Amino acid sequence: MELQGNDDTSETETCVTMEVETEVQNKKIDPEGLEEQPKKMKATSSKKFQKPTLGQNVRIKIPDIDRAKMDSRSIIAAITDITDEEFY
Repeated sequence: MELQGNDDTSETETCVTMEVETEVQNKKIDPEGLEEQPKKMKATSSKKFQKPTLGQNVRIKIPDIDRAKMDSRSIIAAITDITDEEFY
C-alpha cells in the first residue's frame, strides 16, 4: 500500500501566509495620524482643564504603583513657577 502526499497542507500554509501578509499591510501606521493625534489630545485637554495661575493650589494624583496601601491617593501642591506655558 503506497501513501500519497497530501497537497492540502501546502495550500493551507499558502492561505495562512497570505492572510498574515494582508493583516500586516492593513496595520501599517499612518504617519499623518501620528501627528494629528497629539494635537487632538492637547486641544481636548485645554478645553477640559483651565490653566492654573501662580499661587493656585492643585491636586496631583499619585499612581497606585508609587504608593503603599496606607499612603494618600493624591497630594496638594501650589503653583510656584510656569515655564513654556506648559509645565507648572
